[in-house]
Amino acid sequence: MNRGNVRVLDKNLVVYLGGGCNSVVLTSIDGKEAIIVDTKWLSSAKRMRNLIKAPKVTIINTHFHMDHSRGNGLYPEAHVVSGEVNWRHWDFDSGKSKRPDRILRTGDKIVLKLDDELIHIWDLGPAHSENDSIVFFEKRKLLVVGDLVVVNQHPVLIDKNTNLSMWRQLLDLIEREIEFDTLVPGHGPLSDKAEVLTMKRYFAAASAVASDSTKFGIEKQNFQMYSSFPVFGSFRRTISFMRREIEK
Repeated sequence: MNRGNVRVLDKNLVVYLGGGCNSVVLTSIDGKEAIIVDTKWLSSAKRMRNLIKAPKVTIINTHFHMDHSRGNGLYPEAHVVSGEVNWRHWDFDSGKSKRPDRILRTGDKIVLKLDDELIHIWDLGPAHSENDSIVFFEKRKLLVVGDLVVVNQHPVLIDKNTNLSMWRQLLDLIEREIEFDTLVPGHGPLSDKAEVLTMKRYFAAASAVASDSTKFGIEKQNFQMYSSFPVFGSFRRTISFMRREIEK
């Protein structure tokens, strides 16, 4: 992969930025095991796969969307942990890779251990997708949030199960309950807890416009430097999703 997209946080933990999503790889001291959070897709998934030499792999998917899960198929022997979803959606997005070995349901919390690191996985239920999980590396105080937080860009809203009200509650929960130093967003550069607050402000702004369209010009200026994803990611689209929930 492009060296500029690789962040070596220590000799055993690497973050691979971009290429569909941000991925985290923790390798054991003896090099025999690896834990991967999200596996990217297409050529970026293949490039990352070529860099992972551990024979025993555990995959944690923060959610099932293809930019986070389609690389799963490159690890046919891996043990996969992910949230419960409509399995037809999983089959399509993951490229028909095998379904999870460990299926999490809303509120489930499990802990994995690799050397002296404890990896906490918390299934939070529907927000950005049909089922979102976060992953916390306790010793390193590193939190992986999938697409619950994206940095310097509008969230991609493509899933019919998106629940913005719950999404905002989960951001409150993350801010309140977890003490972390490093944030790995689903997309964008590494950050810290400040980006959780920025994401909260973004949704508050969209909610304000959804209730009063005269505020659009003012609120949009605050996010004019954000990148957009064609059709599915823009301030207007976020507002549209907000209005839809208000009108239910």
